[in-house]
Amino acid sequence: LGEVGDGTTTRRTSPVSLPSLTDVVEISGGRNHALARRGDGTVWVWGDNQYGQLGDGTTTRRISPVRISLTGAAHVDAGAHHSIAVRTDGTVLTWGRGYRGQLGLG
Repeated sequence: LGEVGDGTTTRRTSPVSLPSLTDVVEISGGRNHALARRGDGTVWVWGDNQYGQLGDGTTTRRISPVRISLTGAAHVDAGAHHSIAVRTDGTVLTWGRGYRGQLGLG
């Protein structure tokens, strides 16, 4: 599904570099997607996006990292089919599949 982020859907049995990602200070993997936070507070995503868990406004799978519009991120985390970010001002953002209340929207 593109979870490796190297621009392919090839299974990898050893680590590969993602040269498009630099200055990464945090990374989180969900069931079939991943998030990376760079030192400048931008968030980069890749993998499955069936439920919008990448946060790029689509449900298109991404096999290479893409930057989403979220800025000022202090922390990111990926769940099974959802994602969460905390901004430097303390606000919490959630997106993706919320079928069990994991988005916290009531």
